[in-house]
Amino acid sequence: MEKRNFTRVTFSGGASIKYKEQIFWGNIGNVSLQGFFIKTKHDLPLDNPLEVTIYQSHNSSIYLNACVVRSEEDGVGMKISGLDVNSFVRLREVISQQCNDQTLIMHETYKMANCIH
Repeated sequence: MEKRNFTRVTFSGGASIKYKEQIFWGNIGNVSLQGFFIKTKHDLPLDNPLEVTIYQSHNSSIYLNACVVRSEEDGVGMKISGLDVNSFVRLREVISQQCNDQTLIMHETYKMANCIH
């Protein structure tokens, strides 16, 4: 059953995942304001807090807290549990650039307000 309620767009970029003082690497496949899919061969546990950095460009990164909610052979689906204001703005810009419905993006922004710190 499809549980996605947020606009999901393709995104090409690297990411690091910190879990129990270990760093894992992967590539982002797609993002939404609520979560993302990261292509990685590393086995990451479900529902454990992770620190993730998405490398948008050489001088711009998105920092967030997330947990794995779905595991597949080629990667994991993660749900965002928290991020700072600057990272939220960067993530929202990525999605807004590919979505023509700004009213929908604003509605999704309000739904994510409790995750921003």
